[in-house]
Amino acid sequence: MEIELEKINPKFVELFTQTYGFTEAEFALFLTYFKPKTISKKDYYLRAGEVCKSKAYLNKGCARNFVLDDQGHERILFFAFEDWWLGDFDSYYSGKPGTNYVQILEDSELLVISKENFQKAEKEIPKLQQWYSSKMLRSASASRNRIEEMKTLSAEERYLKLMEQQPHIFQRIPLQYIACYLNIEPQSLSRIRHRLTNKH
Repeated sequence: MEIELEKINPKFVELFTQTYGFTEAEFALFLTYFKPKTISKKDYYLRAGEVCKSKAYLNKGCARNFVLDDQGHERILFFAFEDWWLGDFDSYYSGKPGTNYVQILEDSELLVISKENFQKAEKEIPKLQQWYSSKMLRSASASRNRIEEMKTLSAEERYLKLMEQQPHIFQRIPLQYIACYLNIEPQSLSRIRHRLTNKH
C-alpha cells in the first residue's frame, strides 16, 4: 500500500527534504520503503520478549514506552507524540528479544520501516546516515538528562520541569501514567498539583 504524501506529517517531509536536503527523487524513494499502519488505543506496537525488527515514525497519535522492574512494576521511560520514532533500539541492533513495551494511548497512524528496508535506504541515500547519527546523539543526550533529573530533582521540581517543557502531556496523557513517569505515586502527584494550584 502506497503512502499518500498529503497524509504525512509535514515535519517528516520538512526534516528530510529541507534539513537533510533529500532531493525529490530521494525522498520519493525513501517513502517506498515504508508501510502505513494504524493501531488502536491500548494496543501494542511492541512487547517485551519480542525482537524489534522495524522502527516506526509516529505520524499521528501518542504512545508510552515502558519497562517492568524486578517487582513487575511499570517504569515509563518516555511518552511519544507526533514526529517521534518508536521501537526498542537495543533489540533492533542486537537482534535479541527486547525489554521495552510500546503501548498506543490514542488511535494512531504509523509509518513503519523494516530493518532490512532501512539498510537498503541507507545504501541508496547516503544522507540518511547523517540524519540517523544525529538522531542517536540527541536520543543519548535526552536519556542522560532524564537520569540526572531523576537523581537530582525533587518530585515537585520534576513535575514543574515537565509542565514547563511539555505542557501538552497533561492534555493527552492520563495522570496515573504521568505519575509513573515522574516516579511518584498518583496521590502524591495530586497533592503536588493541588498545592501548586492553591499558590496561584
